Amino acid sequence: MTQLAAKPARGAFDRRLLHRARGATVFIGVCAGLGLARIACAVASAWLIASLIAGAFAAGKGLDALGPQLTALAAVLAARALLASVQEAAAQRASATVKSGLRRQALEQLMRLPSGKRHSGETAMLLVRGIDALDDYFARYLPQLVLAVVVPVGVLAVMLAAYPPAAVIVLVTLPLIPLFGVLIGLYTRSRAERQWESTSHLAHHFADLVAGLPTLKAFGRAAKQTRAIEVTTGAYRRRSMALLRVAFCSALVLELAASLSVAVVAVTVGVDLVDGGLTGEAGLRTALLVLILAPEAYLPLRNVGAHYHASAEGLAAAERVFAILAETPEHQDHRETATPPGQPSAKSDAAALTAARVMRTPLGRAPTIMFRRTVFAYPGRPPLPELSLTIPAGQTTVLTARSGAGKSTLMAALVGFRQPVSGSIAFDDTELSDLDLAAVRRSIAWLPQRPVLIDGTVAENVRLAVPDSRGGARGAMNARVSDPAVAKAIAAAHAPAANRTVAADGSGLSAGEAARVGLARLLLRADLLDPPVLLLDEPTAHLDADTEQAVLESLAPYREQRTVLIASHRPAVRAIADREVDW
Repeated sequence: MTQLAAKPARGAFDRRLLHRARGATVFIGVCAGLGLARIACAVASAWLIASLIAGAFAAGKGLDALGPQLTALAAVLAARALLASVQEAAAQRASATVKSGLRRQALEQLMRLPSGKRHSGETAMLLVRGIDALDDYFARYLPQLVLAVVVPVGVLAVMLAAYPPAAVIVLVTLPLIPLFGVLIGLYTRSRAERQWESTSHLAHHFADLVAGLPTLKAFGRAAKQTRAIEVTTGAYRRRSMALLRVAFCSALVLELAASLSVAVVAVTVGVDLVDGGLTGEAGLRTALLVLILAPEAYLPLRNVGAHYHASAEGLAAAERVFAILAETPEHQDHRETATPPGQPSAKSDAAALTAARVMRTPLGRAPTIMFRRTVFAYPGRPPLPELSLTIPAGQTTVLTARSGAGKSTLMAALVGFRQPVSGSIAFDDTELSDLDLAAVRRSIAWLPQRPVLIDGTVAENVRLAVPDSRGGARGAMNARVSDPAVAKAIAAAHAPAANRTVAADGSGLSAGEAARVGLARLLLRADLLDPPVLLLDEPTAHLDADTEQAVLESLAPYREQRTVLIASHRPAVRAIADREVDW
């Protein structure tokens, strides 16, 4: 499913944020309650101000007589400020809850989807800055959207009771604010989406540049990238300034429309005062009450339009997140979901339950792996050659194909991180698409070319082999794995000392040491989970001959009665193979 196909029409209020994020609905209720309280404060403060002015100028009251009203006005203004502070705190809390929930859901969905479909730099930009931009949506735009519904109704009701002509004027002119806001918002949304595409392109470009910087410097091509960076950042700057111009113009248009409407109310009230329709202290108090309340009716609507641009980037990023969440994992069985609702399935209930149990059963002992006319492709590159290959059960197979032929791709496909564009992959005549991907991954121990590291010790990195079963974050380190088990794996892999500090970027370790940390992780997983399949991608590429021989001797007991697939050109690795494959 493409992003465009998954993208529905988006209005001023995105219900999916409420459906996907717990706590957001409660926040809407809190905003509505605070809006009602703010209406009461606005009306009370307007009435007190009007009473104070009318009493002082029309009735000639002194400070002693007006003292209680001054005290009440101070209390109302303090309560109004307190309500604004509570609303801001609630908005920040709701925003944090929603952002955390969206990130978690997006990461879990990305783990179920094949890799290679989107660039890592763009994805990181989306999950970090893109989702962070939702702060403006929850802290500014959404509260004003709720107030724009609640406040004008309350203000109009008070004005209608106090002075109906002014209420009629406000009722007639009030729709002009959302009309202008919608027109400007549609334009702002399209500009914000183009801005987000520019930001994604910039993140993509920078990620590629940083990843290839050592190669560029080695060949003296780093300086050539200066012009490309200037062009990309220049385009981003121009789009940013254009979006800011739209934001400032939108605030000006909405402010002008509201000011003209309030001016019409002021003229109407002023003429009535001059003609004698409003007389005495009561008449002046009514006129002042209407003039003070009229801007309050327009203020939330003006703020909605003014704050829309602040939330546009976050909503554009949310669209991308929802497109990811709407994608269907390729390994999910579609045949069971193809039956229309209410129609009987072709399988009986017993057969369906049996099929479900089979799909979720881990792989059998030392399965045979088959690639049947499988073709892989990467975006912007020609597809790899078609491959038909059988990995015998219970044997060690070494892939010795040339670099770039797709050896790493084959291994990544076995754990669901790559998806063939045609052909199939099977374990013991059962296609991978018919198996539960989580069960398959539990049955495999995989050592990639570049093992992922985290900040911590070598022991903590090795413990990543066994996910935490206590209900924490998925894939978190299992601190309950015993130290002797970790020490055994580290010794067998000839990895650095268990208490040695490791950085996530690999600093402090050589390439060979990092590979041995990854190998220790694989051996620990083999000891504790007993997976029937081992995948090793260039396990000894950075080792000297003596260390390589010691590592291969330690690996020998783990290869027994398992299907082992190794990608390597090293003669020592090829010597332990039961079968070599070159294509």
